[in-house]
Amino acid sequence: MRPFKRSRHVLAAAITSMALGLGGVQASEAPSVRLLLLGTKGGPSLLQASSLPQSSVLMIGDDAYLLDAGYGASLRLVQAGIPLRAIKGIFITHLHSDHVLDYPSVLMNGWASGLKTPVKVFGPVGTQAMTDHAWKTFEVDIRERIADEGKPDPRPLVRVKEVDEGPVYADEHLKVTALRVPHPPFDAGEALAYKFEVAGKTLVLSGDTTYHPPLAAFARDADVLINEVVHVEAVERLAARIGNGKTLAQAIISHHITAEDVGRIATQARVRKLVLSHFVPADDPELTAEVWRAAVARTFDGEIVVGEDGMAIDLGR
Repeated sequence: MRPFKRSRHVLAAAITSMALGLGGVQASEAPSVRLLLLGTKGGPSLLQASSLPQSSVLMIGDDAYLLDAGYGASLRLVQAGIPLRAIKGIFITHLHSDHVLDYPSVLMNGWASGLKTPVKVFGPVGTQAMTDHAWKTFEVDIRERIADEGKPDPRPLVRVKEVDEGPVYADEHLKVTALRVPHPPFDAGEALAYKFEVAGKTLVLSGDTTYHPPLAAFARDADVLINEVVHVEAVERLAARIGNGKTLAQAIISHHITAEDVGRIATQARVRKLVLSHFVPADDPELTAEVWRAAVARTFDGEIVVGEDGMAIDLGR
């Protein structure tokens, strides 16, 4: 597992080879399965480029399934050597901008890069309206490129399904289920966790949430749990710097799950590997990987991976 290089956003060769070396999916064999963390920052602010807002990609053979689409997702995919035309599905946990700001870019950049096959999009109520508005924003560009360049219309290729808790998607290799999770100020059903079952492996993405014991049951015995995390003391330091002190700190903490509670969920779920992502705050120099790991290790004694942009996790076959 190695991250993107910090300088000029150039990928380490090992990451590129992992992305490009994926074999095609054959009906008679289990596909290779890999997870790549594209962006691991929590929150919409953009103050630096080393860590971008939340997005990941699940590679099943040559097929890419994007998990959230925070700013920079399409760029990170290209940096990883994953063609945007390889996107088969997009799963959106909720409609905060740090999870969807690059969604229109993924659609338009994919279309400009040769996308010709359907893309299935899953998300909470509001996902269809967001998609419709994206098409409206780029209506002139789409119209002119269809007429001038002979491109196919991208709009029929993107098939949105607004989902709630329960079964979401299933095909020959992949089964996806959703769980409602609490993420104030969103209402029930507007923020989701997802479970991906493929090739005998189970991967769960928490989405943004507070402490929610049903998430532990949902993620029971998962091979990988990707969980957001907030560091209480660091948020309090951040609030003190910005102003509005306790009020701001309490608001941020109440919307997310603390490091200790992440560990409790992972322990209750008996997950094999806990991957931390969506760090809040993301730019405190005191929050080293060791600090994050130690905070979660107070309540979880299993394998803890402190995620970074560009980190690849091989789930095997």
